[in-house]
Amino acid sequence: MQNLGVFAFNTINSASKSLDQSIKSFQHHQQQQLFGNTAKKSETSTTTKKKTLSSKEQGEAELRALALALASGKEATVLEFYSPKCRLCNSLLNFTMEMEKRNSDWLSIVMADAENDQWLPELLHYDIRYVPCFVLLDKHGRALAKTGVPSSRMHVVAGLSHLIKMKRPQKYKDKVAT
Repeated sequence: MQNLGVFAFNTINSASKSLDQSIKSFQHHQQQQLFGNTAKKSETSTTTKKKTLSSKEQGEAELRALALALASGKEATVLEFYSPKCRLCNSLLNFTMEMEKRNSDWLSIVMADAENDQWLPELLHYDIRYVPCFVLLDKHGRALAKTGVPSSRMHVVAGLSHLIKMKRPQKYKDKVAT
C-alpha cells in the first residue's frame, strides 16, 4: 500500500513538472512568434523562415497557454493584454519575461492579443479598455486586480510589480527581504 502511495506521488509530481516545462516551452515559443527572436544572430548564420500563425491560430495558442497556466496549480497567473502594434507593449516584453522567470515557482504570465476576437469575452469580462493591461488571477482563475491606465512605461512596470507583490507567497517574501 505504501509503495502504491509513493508511486502515485511520484507520478503526480513528474506530471506537474512535465506540465510546467510544457508551459515554459510553449510561452517561449509564443513570445518568439509574437515579437520575433530578440537574440543576436551572427552574420554567417543562414536565414530561416518562420511560420507565422494566423490570427485564429494565435488566439487558440494564447488560450491554450492560459488553460495550461491555470492547470499548473501555481499560486497566481498574470494575464497580459497587449497589442502587437503597441510600442509600449513591445518594450515590456523582456521585463515581463524576466518577472516570470524570477517568480516561476509560483507565477505564470500569459499574453493575450487584445486585437484578436477570440479574447473578446475576456476583454469584456475584465473591462479591458487599454493596453498594456495586466490582470492578476488566483490559482482558481478569479480576477483579483488589474493595472491602471498606462501613463508611462515606469507606471506600467510599477503596476505589474505591485500585482506580483500582492500575491507573492510568504516564503518568497521572506527570501526577498533577506
